[in-house]
Amino acid sequence: MGAVDEVKKLIESKQFDPNKLPLFLKAVEEVAASNEDLQEELEDQEDVIIAMEVPGLTAAYMEIKDGKLKADEGMPDNPTVTVQMNEDVASGLLTGEVDTASAYMAGDIKIVGEMAKAMALRSILEIVGEELGLDMGG
Repeated sequence: MGAVDEVKKLIESKQFDPNKLPLFLKAVEEVAASNEDLQEELEDQEDVIIAMEVPGLTAAYMEIKDGKLKADEGMPDNPTVTVQMNEDVASGLLTGEVDTASAYMAGDIKIVGEMAKAMALRSILEIVGEELGLDMGG
């Protein structure tokens, strides 16, 4: 079973917790390898490393380079952007129950680094959300 199938099962069973962030980003990588809309989106992106962190709990990152997306767990040495959030917000984002823009405006999501580069994440998550049956835009 691939990461996409695992993530779908966890979301359907309401058992998706922030510790599964690396698995979620692996699912993003799988979608990027097979979804034509996402492949086109990635071709238009500048090279960027986007880290996602639930401080004290877990971290993972996506690297977009030469139109390809790779995901891995842990914190990279020099992320372009780091997106930080608490456990509740992470769980809500990963199940589509929390709106990204609202959480950011409320201060529940902190972005460290180039905000413009963080916007790359928005369009990627919208496409991935469609693939997973979630509303992840915002």
